[in-house]
Amino acid sequence: MAKKHKSFSLLKFVFTGLLPLVAWMTFIFLLSNRQKVAFTENYPVSFAVFKSLHIVEYGILFVLFARSLSLLGCKYYFLTALIFTFAYGLSDELHQSFVIGREGKLLDASVDALGGAITWVILYQNKFLKDWVLSI
Repeated sequence: MAKKHKSFSLLKFVFTGLLPLVAWMTFIFLLSNRQKVAFTENYPVSFAVFKSLHIVEYGILFVLFARSLSLLGCKYYFLTALIFTFAYGLSDELHQSFVIGREGKLLDASVDALGGAITWVILYQNKFLKDWVLSI
């Protein structure tokens, strides 16, 4: 019996895949364009809060990349999304190196990739959540 392939819908791809992805990437870019903002004077607390935000921010980016790639019919959409997430994190750190008061750090790009990896594990372990994310 032949497998049924999902039919490609350009409108679905644009409105549920591409636009949310580009909007989130723009949001990240705009946040990175701001001068450094302190959460608290307590460095360990500030460090933990901002790294946690990186993980969440790039976890969402990973989901949006995976969703777009899935809609395009990419076979290895999670792996490819993780690579794209890390690449965007690297480009974001490069961008920050040109912003006054900011600096690009490989550690931050690694934390960004960690956010994607953690999200991948969560989705891999939870079929319901994975199916829900990919079927929106």
